[in-house]
Amino acid sequence: MHSLLLQLTSLRQGITKFGLAPHKPILLLALINGFEKGYLWGKEVPISEDLLTSFHDYWKLLVDTEHDANFSLPFFHLGSEKSGFWQLKPYAGKEIPVTKSNSIKSYKALCQTVECALLSDELAQALQNPVQRIELKVALLERYFPNKASNLYKSPVLYSEVIKKDILYDPAENYARKVIRKFEQMNVAEREEELILRSHIFRKAVLEIYDGRCAISGMKLEFGNNVTMVDACHIVPFADAQGDTITNGIALSPTLHRAFDRGLVSVSDDYRVLVHPRLTDHFPEVGIRQFNRQELHLPQDSRFYPSPEKFAQHRQRFAFG
Repeated sequence: MHSLLLQLTSLRQGITKFGLAPHKPILLLALINGFEKGYLWGKEVPISEDLLTSFHDYWKLLVDTEHDANFSLPFFHLGSEKSGFWQLKPYAGKEIPVTKSNSIKSYKALCQTVECALLSDELAQALQNPVQRIELKVALLERYFPNKASNLYKSPVLYSEVIKKDILYDPAENYARKVIRKFEQMNVAEREEELILRSHIFRKAVLEIYDGRCAISGMKLEFGNNVTMVDACHIVPFADAQGDTITNGIALSPTLHRAFDRGLVSVSDDYRVLVHPRLTDHFPEVGIRQFNRQELHLPQDSRFYPSPEKFAQHRQRFAFG
């Protein structure tokens, strides 16, 4: 454990005009959080939206410099640590694209070429031990963020929680204005990650208020904490309206999600399923037409009901009679 603590408290940090880059210790704190929450558990660390979200939560709490909050940078550059506790595993036949300064090109490039990071046996074992996890976290905070560490012990409001609150309670027009204004202040890399983060929080919020149940079929399946067979679907695409508020969402099984996105089904003003009249359903008893005119399974709280206006836009887009 002593050697591991030494490795994590002597990271190679980039020297910038804003001071030493804080990205690597922030990602390691997010890594520890992933083991605490249970979405990480072994030697392999995938590039996940949960880890990205945790990275940005810690960044907002601990970093007060002008550095860009770029998740892909530390995920890539931790692989250059001499101790080798973090090694990148590319997809078979893929070469990781880098810039002239030998950095990763983008989050998208990272996802397309890197399957996961592989932790050393020592680090993986320590992260699976609750006591050693705390020791690692305290060491990282004291070494890299001594003046901000207290922020974590005051029941902090996380960045992801602020976004979730906006998604649940903000009027759609106000949310869209805030997102557009925020995106205008970001560079391309920041916008890319912010969009992924908000989409992830939107999906989790939609599934939560629908209790993991398909609004059309009523299907709800459980198989561990990380498996779901229900998707969060935008009624009007985000690209059309920056619409990540909860009233622009509906929970659907993958088949019905595809059917909705392609205009095979829609929803009436009184929340009944509409099957497109042009659809030929060869086996309606097990197909889509069985749900025609059926009432939606709606959230318990009427504040979170999907917007009839959004459904009207969907029907108009796909020429429902």
